[in-house]
Amino acid sequence: MRRKAIFRKRDPQESLFQSNMLVPPAKAQRLQRSWAEVFRNRALPLIDEERFADMYCEDNGRPNRAVQTVLGVHILKEMSNLTDEEALEELEFNLLWHHALRLDIEETHLPQKTLHNFRGRLMPHDGGRVAFQETTDQIITALGIRTGKQRLDSTHIMSNIAILTRLGLFCETMRYFFGALRRDLPHLMEAVPTALVRRYLKEEGEPTSYEDARSGDGRRRLSVCARDLYRLVDRFRGTAAAGLEEYRLLERLLREQCLVGRDSDGRPGDDDDDAGETKVPIALKDPKEVPSDSLQSPYDPEATYSGHKGKGYEAQVAETCDEENICQIITLVEVTPSSGSDTDVTVPAIESLAERNARPDELFADTSYGSGRNAFEAELRGTELVSPVAGPTPAEKEGGEGEEPRLTPADFQIDVTGGQPTVCPAGNQSIEEYKRQDAPERVEIHFARSVCETCSLRSRCPVKLNQHTGDYVLKADLVKVKIDRRRIAEANEEWHKRYAIRAGIEGTNSELKRRHGFGRLRVRGGRRVQLAVYLKALACNVKRMVRALQMQESQAGRSKQALVAVPA
Repeated sequence: MRRKAIFRKRDPQESLFQSNMLVPPAKAQRLQRSWAEVFRNRALPLIDEERFADMYCEDNGRPNRAVQTVLGVHILKEMSNLTDEEALEELEFNLLWHHALRLDIEETHLPQKTLHNFRGRLMPHDGGRVAFQETTDQIITALGIRTGKQRLDSTHIMSNIAILTRLGLFCETMRYFFGALRRDLPHLMEAVPTALVRRYLKEEGEPTSYEDARSGDGRRRLSVCARDLYRLVDRFRGTAAAGLEEYRLLERLLREQCLVGRDSDGRPGDDDDDAGETKVPIALKDPKEVPSDSLQSPYDPEATYSGHKGKGYEAQVAETCDEENICQIITLVEVTPSSGSDTDVTVPAIESLAERNARPDELFADTSYGSGRNAFEAELRGTELVSPVAGPTPAEKEGGEGEEPRLTPADFQIDVTGGQPTVCPAGNQSIEEYKRQDAPERVEIHFARSVCETCSLRSRCPVKLNQHTGDYVLKADLVKVKIDRRRIAEANEEWHKRYAIRAGIEGTNSELKRRHGFGRLRVRGGRRVQLAVYLKALACNVKRMVRALQMQESQAGRSKQALVAVPA
């Protein structure tokens, strides 16, 4: 249980015992030319401590360590992908860290518990998102970053779990349950048959090697595990053990991996490890029938599976990509299931950025984000989605031999928001437009009869006379129109030159993985994974900011001597 603490803002008064005051003048000058000086003066003040006040008590407990200090330590920690122990050692002895965090000599020690408790307070308050978004927004403002052009991609991340085989998953989930039963309800542990327990745990409680089997033995043992799983779920249903989270994982595993109610394979064979035990009404599902969002590890129930990328999570990353920016900044990072589709992320990402006044005018993404529906919804929100279109290239337009091809709705200039009248290929404006309430992408666009009947393009035009209104009407599906237009544009070499800017997001994904440990996290569980991702992305932004400002100062001639490099 965390100790209570009262929120206290950091004292803005400079101390005479800060590290830069206690070193020789030459070393103090070097500190002022280092990355730590930029971090101290430009990055650290961006942390708004008031936004974290609700994590603390108002009138009970000892004063907290300053949020600016603790969050600053986390940022420096993630800039170099350090463990807690490594970060605290740097805090204790690294003069650059002391200077960057504006600490006096007595403040350079933190217990590991302080970092742990701070992260524990962040999670229930969505503090990771707050820290990333609000500090990033201030970086964007401070640097004058243009957000009109952005790029979006996903990258696979792994929490701190082992990659289990199907047999290993059964064994480990039952061991996980036995551990909880022995810890919380030891009297019920005695009700489990000893032979069943010994298949998974030795007498001293260590795991057996039951899952380490050759392929033939593995298939037979998997059937034994399925029957054991059913026996455990059935035995403890309705007991106090049913309230354990570990028991609910047993139920989930049974539901996802097995067919209950079938008696095929339900009777143990003579050479099975559970020979002589009762028959159970259960059969294993074919692996293809197991859903991709099924349990992958009992230690991280929220991790899922992607046939393309494997077990774990996906991190959705958006960043600016305007050539005029002093540096590019990650504007959005979200953790999504590996089993999910990038298609479902596009519109929520645009809406999230719009809420922070960072909506892009152009969003560059790969094919998986660029469905016709997403392009239509993005345009409704004021964003052009620039991405390749899935499927074959468009066929030639219809038309007889020697004739001009027929026109399609994609040849009309249609404003999906309805703010401007539609303009036909001949340059004539619509007189009325109607959208279906239940399907806003379906539109009827009316043109004046007198204009259409005298038009030179009439024979090729898709508009048709409406006998009731006397107007000529174009019926269009705007989702299909967006797809057709984008396919036409994609055939143009200029489009590919424009789209080439998207490739830069691959470098960002690589940077996050190689420099900041994005690919393999040290934590597991959905909330901890989300917090780690937010902090790592924030650290990357701060690092980019510090580097850019250092370079800017150097180019301006304000620092003519060699700079101490910011951590890579």
